[in-house]
Parts: sequence; structure tokens; C-alpha cells
Amino acid sequence: MLHTIQQAINPHDRYQIEIKLDYKLLDDNKTNYRVYTYFFLPQSLGISKESYHKSDFYRDVQNYIRLKTPDLDLHAFTKQADSPLTAVHRIVKAGSWQQDIALKTQLVNHLKLLSAMLKTAMREHFHFIYKRIEEAPDGAKVHRIIHNLVEAFLAGTEAMTISYRALFGEFNLPGVDAEIFTAYSLTDEYISLLIEEAAIEMYQIVNDHLKSAKQGQFKSQLRARAAKESKHRRAMGYGSVLKEGDDNETYVFRASVLKKYAASVLYLSTAVHREGRGTEQILYAIAAGLSMIFATVVAFYFQSIYGNLTVPFFTALVIGYMFKDRIKELARDLFSAKLQDRLYDRRTDIRSLDGKHKLGVLREKVSFVQEKDVPRPALKARNKDFFADLANAGRGETIICYTKDVVLYADAFGKVSVDTPTMTGLNDITRYDVRRFLKKMAEPVQERPCIINDELATVPTHKVYHLNLISRYRVLQPQVEKEKSHTRVRVILNQKGIKRLEQVAV
Repeated sequence: MLHTIQQAINPHDRYQIEIKLDYKLLDDNKTNYRVYTYFFLPQSLGISKESYHKSDFYRDVQNYIRLKTPDLDLHAFTKQADSPLTAVHRIVKAGSWQQDIALKTQLVNHLKLLSAMLKTAMREHFHFIYKRIEEAPDGAKVHRIIHNLVEAFLAGTEAMTISYRALFGEFNLPGVDAEIFTAYSLTDEYISLLIEEAAIEMYQIVNDHLKSAKQGQFKSQLRARAAKESKHRRAMGYGSVLKEGDDNETYVFRASVLKKYAASVLYLSTAVHREGRGTEQILYAIAAGLSMIFATVVAFYFQSIYGNLTVPFFTALVIGYMFKDRIKELARDLFSAKLQDRLYDRRTDIRSLDGKHKLGVLREKVSFVQEKDVPRPALKARNKDFFADLANAGRGETIICYTKDVVLYADAFGKVSVDTPTMTGLNDITRYDVRRFLKKMAEPVQERPCIINDELATVPTHKVYHLNLISRYRVLQPQVEKEKSHTRVRVILNQKGIKRLEQVAV
């Protein structure tokens, strides 16, 4: 993986694969990435160019593009100058924000950004813990790392909640707009949820990996931290409190809405349209013109030899019209093939939410390709074995190539980061629905006879299909990385949907 692109592929639900790409803005006015995703499918699924058109693929794909959440360490939320929490305190202390529309907008945006950045900070905090535990050699003691990170979590979240909730009195006043108080309350509820969930996850880490004398103390502190946040939400009248013996429908609903509310500050305006429509129409007009030239030349030639209103001239007109129609269609097919090689299917203009700044362009295209047309490094990453050929009766796998070309403009990013922490790139989230692949699959569980302890018995067998995703990444501008990077994910499917995903080393 190129260090400028980060990828995560996970199941979103039973039927959707979620591919998340983070594009980093590089040190140049223009950054250009190209990402190829190859879908290697078994022939038995019945997917082909004739049965699965481009329009089908794009109906199965759902794209979300937003600004990349700025990074901030847990301890920095109350200390760093560009922290959204610091910015909220600064605006409130200025004293004129209740009458200033621009400052009110900034307040709401900073409140949303605060919870969005906290979510990212929590994720990175745990990612660091899991990485250190995974990389630790056999027999190594990881208790010191866990000690430090648990203490950092407890201290950082405590300092943040004290600082944030000290603002309650400033916003809970008669003259404060309802929108401002609502933003404060929703952010408070989401922060509390994030901290409680993180405390429970941290508790599990301590329970599983910390064997030192401080395990009991940390578990007690984390239990108390989670209980404190739950108690706070209950006292504030928030509905996101887990209840034993309840279906907790309200909890799940509010948690989902709060997540979307926080992320809305990072949303962008996107306009999707088909690329090359003007060029396509011009080329089709040229095709029609070429066919008309042929028909006219034939008509003039036979008219000059046989004259008007003769059988040969009439026959020549009919033949000329027949070939004119075929020449037109052949030229259209030829031009369409050339266009597909040079143009993309769709173009998305990416702008700031207010539409004022064009941040970049995303272009997409999809096509069926032959194995001989797949780059050798991508085939090497696929690493197809003998059984894969046997499973496809020697005909090879069906291969779909989905290409994304992304261009980012640094100056536009600078303009949207004036009142917020620096925006360093984009998140491109693609959800791909696999339900079309399931139609021709066999029953997921089949009974097979066998002999166990001299007795005839049956055992269940699970029928699965392997979809291999090979991603190929390139930086086209600036040329900071000459090498290309590849990743591979194996998607295990059965008739009921996605069974699991496996990361495969390349």
C-alpha cells in the first residue's frame, strides 16, 4: 500500500462490501491518484459482459465522498490551538457570537467537528494498541504500552468532558438560538456515547492482555468511566441509554443519527454526470457523415452511367442505402470502442458543501477484461492456484476492472480550512452490493453421508464461493512514488450473502 493511500475493506452488512479509501493531499498544487480494483469471479456465477452490463454495475455501487477527518491525539483536544474544543471556547469568550450569524455557523461546525474528530482519535488510539499487541514477539510483555495508553485514555477523556461540559451554562440561556443549544446537546450525547463504548473496549483489552498487578485497578476505573457516561446521559434526558430486558431500539436509532450528524460537517457537494457525451455525439455525427458520403458517391456514379429512372440506378440506390446503414453502425461501434479506451463512464465534480470551491474530480469506468490484459503484478497478487483453474474448468476466471482516477486541488482545500483544522485529503467510501452474484449459487449447507464409529451418519458441509479483490494503486502526480502498490482481499460468499472477508498477504 502506498503511504499516501490508506485502504480498508470490510463487510458493511450481509450483502455489501465497503471499500474505504483515504486520499492524502500531497505537496503539490495538484494530486492525481489512480486506483484499479480487479474482481476475479468464478465462472459458475454466470457473470459476463452480456449478462452484467455497466448500468448493472453502477446500480450495485454506492459512493460517498467527504473530507478526511483531521487527526488529533486524545490529550490535545483541550490543549492544542487548532482543536475544535479550543475554538468553541475562544468564540464563546469573545462575547459577540449570539448576534453574529457567521460566528454561530462556525460554532455549530466546530461542535460537529469535535465529535467527528474524537471518533477518529479513539479509532487511532485503539489501532495503535492492537498493532503493538500484534507486533509484540512471543513472550514479550506489552503491559507497559497498555498501561500508558489506558492512562492516556482516562486522562484525555476526563479533561475533555470537564472542559466541554463547562460550556453548558453559556449555551443554556434564554437568548441562545435553539440551533446552537441543539448542536451542543447532540455533540454532548455523542461524545458521551463514544467515551462509554471506548471504555468498554478498553476494559476488554485490559482483561485479555494485561496480566500485571494494575489490571484490577484499571478495570475498576474503566467500569466507573463507562457508568459515569451512562449516568450523565440519563441525567440529561438523552435517549441513548442501554436498558437490560429492552430491545434498545431508541439507543441504536439515536446512535446512528448522532454519527451522521457529526459527520455532516465533512460532507461535500457532488455532481455526477456521464463523461464525453459531447465527444460521443460529434463522433457519431462523423460516422453518419461517412456513411452518407458513401451512399451519395454510389448514387452519383450510377446516375452518371445509367441516367435517372432506370433499373440499375434504382438497384444502386437500394444497395447504397443498405451499405450506408451498415457503415454507420460499424463506424459507431469503432468510435465507441476507442472512446471506452480513452474516456471514463462517469465524472464526479467534488465541491465544498456550499458549492463555492472545487476540491477535485473523480472519474470512474468499468469493463470486463481478459487475463492477458491484467498487469503482471496484479496477477501475481491474485496468485491463482491449480484448484482455481480446476474450479473454472480451465476457462479462467471472469475479471471485472473498476478504475478510479482522482484529482485533488491543494489551493481549494486551503480555502475550506480557514476556520477549521487543516483538511489533508478525502475519504472515498464505496459500497458494492453482491446480490447479483448470488443468484446461481448452490444451497449453502448440504448434508453428506459418512461413517463415524462404525455407524452411518451425515455431516453438514458448507458450499462457498471465492471472490478475489485485487487493488492496484498509483500516484500519477506529483511523482513522489515510482513503485505501484497492490493489496488482495478474499471475499467468501454463499447463497445467503457475505460469510467473511480475509486479508491475503501479497
